[in-house]
Amino acid sequence: MITNLTKDVLHNKSEEKASTSYMYLDAKTINLLLLYLLMNKELQLTRLTNRNPSSTLDKELIDELDNMIVKNKKAFEELLNEMKTNL
Repeated sequence: MITNLTKDVLHNKSEEKASTSYMYLDAKTINLLLLYLLMNKELQLTRLTNRNPSSTLDKELIDELDNMIVKNKKAFEELLNEMKTNL
């Protein structure tokens, strides 16, 4: 869905001369968008890690990816908490 929307926007952008429309996102919408993007990336990585690793190198890469996911998730949660306290 996002891929199709992106293609449509890019296609229409090349045909339009100038656009005067703007889109303002509130904090909740931005948070939902970020959460969706991170969850989608996590789902893709989960699908990759569910495959049977064929070597120890694959296992090491999978472990490193898992660690990166955990670190990014913690950082994202901290960011959300900080944003909630500042609002």
